[in-house]
Amino acid sequence: MAGAETLSLQQQTERLQGWRDGFQAVHVIATGVQTGFFEQLAAHPQGLTAPELAQRTACHAPYVAIWCASAYRYHLVDAVHNRYVLAPHVDTLLAQRAHPDSQAVAFLNAVREAGPRLAQHGDSLHSGAVGSHAEAYGTNPTRLDPPPNQEALQRRLWREEMQPRVPVLDEALRHGGRILDVGCEPGLMLLQLAMDYPTATFVGLDVVEVGGLETARRLMQTRGLADRIHVACLPAEQMPYADTFDGVLITRVFHEILVEVRAALFQACYRALKRPGVLLNLDFAYPDTLEEFREPRFWSGVDNQYREMSWGTIHPTWHEQQQMLTVAGFVGIERHFVRNIPQGTHYLAVAYKR
Repeated sequence: MAGAETLSLQQQTERLQGWRDGFQAVHVIATGVQTGFFEQLAAHPQGLTAPELAQRTACHAPYVAIWCASAYRYHLVDAVHNRYVLAPHVDTLLAQRAHPDSQAVAFLNAVREAGPRLAQHGDSLHSGAVGSHAEAYGTNPTRLDPPPNQEALQRRLWREEMQPRVPVLDEALRHGGRILDVGCEPGLMLLQLAMDYPTATFVGLDVVEVGGLETARRLMQTRGLADRIHVACLPAEQMPYADTFDGVLITRVFHEILVEVRAALFQACYRALKRPGVLLNLDFAYPDTLEEFREPRFWSGVDNQYREMSWGTIHPTWHEQQQMLTVAGFVGIERHFVRNIPQGTHYLAVAYKR
């Protein structure tokens, strides 16, 4: 076990002050996204004064001046010849909502959705009440109308992180192969794959209709892809498929699966795969040891576990996941850390049926 830190009172005070400052910075950023301040500043690279920004966004000028000063304090904007301009890369991260690195919606959700839920954790810790992912998704606007950067992110994940690691699956899809997406949510990965592989067919399973499969069906129809993508409301551990798919994807949902059915899910995925076949499971990187809780590459998983604890989320460790995959029959199990995701570092498990 790691030893205790040695800090002075002043050092610990400054650390706590930093956390408090970060809380306010999140709100400054979310307000800038909500009001369109970042987009207006991006559209005027020569800069805007606070009154000009207020006029272009129909906001109260004295408050806009305070926001600009706060944004300057947090290095979100710079000042050039008494005009505010975006700090480096803020255009990409907060103004260009279609960019795969955009964090605009993440900051909005932090304030609108995560903030109120986190404020209830004190009550939840006393009561032990467990909420529902499905209920939350049904009221989350990003599930009902996915922001454009989410599609760009799915495309990047496949092309840069998944596809290069599974050339046999890539070849199969180029010749009419089949993919199963477990926990497909609004179907964004399926849409990207269907456009990349025009002769392949796809199946998506989920248990969430509102904010999940309803959105997927609408998008499939709008894009003209309903003839090659089929989605169904079915717990994946109950799926009837056997020797059907060249690949199975589980993308950022395994931590939401009930602990008691996870082993059965991997076994069902194994049955559903052809031989040879491959499973790709992308999820938050979560620590195996106490020491790893202080390693930055695991912080996204640690933070997500705390945010979602009252939904019943229990993140699996890599050791637990590897053991379940082995028992299910998978071989050649690999773990790859994936860092270019706005929500933080994830890991990708690649496991084979041979």
